[in-house]
Amino acid sequence: MADANAILLVMQNPVEGRADDHRDWYLTHHLPDVCAVPGVLRGEYTSVTDRPEGLRWTNAAAYWLNGDPAAVLNEVFRRAGSGEWTMSDTLDRESTMMTIGEALTDRVRSKVAPDAEGKDRLLYIVLTNATPGDHDEFNDWYTNTHIPDVLAVPGFVAAQRFRLVDHPALKPYPFRYLALYEVLASDAEAAFAELKARAGTERMFLSPALDTSGIAAAPYAADGICFGSV
Repeated sequence: MADANAILLVMQNPVEGRADDHRDWYLTHHLPDVCAVPGVLRGEYTSVTDRPEGLRWTNAAAYWLNGDPAAVLNEVFRRAGSGEWTMSDTLDRESTMMTIGEALTDRVRSKVAPDAEGKDRLLYIVLTNATPGDHDEFNDWYTNTHIPDVLAVPGFVAAQRFRLVDHPALKPYPFRYLALYEVLASDAEAAFAELKARAGTERMFLSPALDTSGIAAAPYAADGICFGSV
C-alpha cells in the first residue's frame, strides 16, 4: 500500500485436518480483529497457489501498517491475551513465523502493467538474506536494479521492500528481508514463466550479494481482505 511504512507478516499453517475451521476463524474473527488495531491500514489472509518443494507455509496474513510496527504488535498481543478476541486452536503455532518489518521503499508501480488490488492480483512473497557483510551491496542492487527488472516483466504490478526487525516476543526468524510483489491474477502463469526465463540473464542480473541458500518465495491469493481505521 502506498501509505504503508511497515508490515506485520504471519506465515502459517493450520493444524492438520483443521484447514476449513482455521480459514473460517481467520476470515470471520481474526482478520477483522487485527484490522481494528490502531495503525493497521489493511489486511489480507491468503492461500498459496503454487507451493514449491520445501516451502513451509500454506497460508500468509499480511497487515500493512502506518506507524511503529512494534507498537502495533504489542497491542495485537494485548488484545489477543485479554479475552477481547475470539481465539482458535486451529493455528499450527510450531510452524508459524510472525515477523514485523520496516519499509525500505515505497510501493513501486510497474510501467507496463495496469494497477490491480485485492482478489484481482496475487501477492508474491519473497523472503531473502544478504551474504555475510554485503547488506549495503545487496540493498542497493535489490532496490535500484532488481525491482525495476522484475517490474519490467508483463503482469507484475507493483513491489515494496521491507527490512525485518526483531521483537522480544517473537521467535527468531531466518530471513532479514521481505519483498512483496503484486501480480495480475489473470496473467500470473505467463508472468512467472517469463520471470524464470529472465532470471540470471542480462535482462535480470542476480547479485552475488544475494544469499541463494536462504530464499523462500511463493505466490498467494487473497481469501479475505479488511481495512483499518486509519
